[in-house]
Amino acid sequence: MNLLDPVPTPQQLFRWLDSGRITREEFREAMSVHARELIQEMEQAHANPLVAKFNELMNRREAWKWARKHGEPLIREILFALMDEERFIPAKWLWNAAHPHVPLHCFFRTRGTPLMRFIEMNAQPQSVTLTIEHGGTETLPPVREQFFLRRDRSARLFIHRRELL
Repeated sequence: MNLLDPVPTPQQLFRWLDSGRITREEFREAMSVHARELIQEMEQAHANPLVAKFNELMNRREAWKWARKHGEPLIREILFALMDEERFIPAKWLWNAAHPHVPLHCFFRTRGTPLMRFIEMNAQPQSVTLTIEHGGTETLPPVREQFFLRRDRSARLFIHRRELL
């Protein structure tokens, strides 16, 4: 693993460790980057508790809206499929989306930067079309992408293709 490359998602790191592609030390080093990002977010929330609470409420509202319309299991399944998508920056926050004990709102970021929110979704039994807005910084606008997901033979959703909008 090259330190100049972007840090892989936690899920990729777990797979690499299990397959022997990286050592335990390399795994710890890469996971520490993710841990530092989480600690930074917690420090920002502690410094601005009102903004953090407002953001949490908006994220809860977003999660509730999509779960009410399509069901929480499908939303988690979609997030889990997005987690494996290469070059999808928000994947690093989705690695435990399949775990029902982690609240669904934790995976949405409707305010501030970087964003990660659903814009539009059309769900059929064998496919899902999803428009997502994600990323962005103080100077760059967020990216809108459309994802086309399909079910494989074992009925799991996977990303069939994606397009920038």
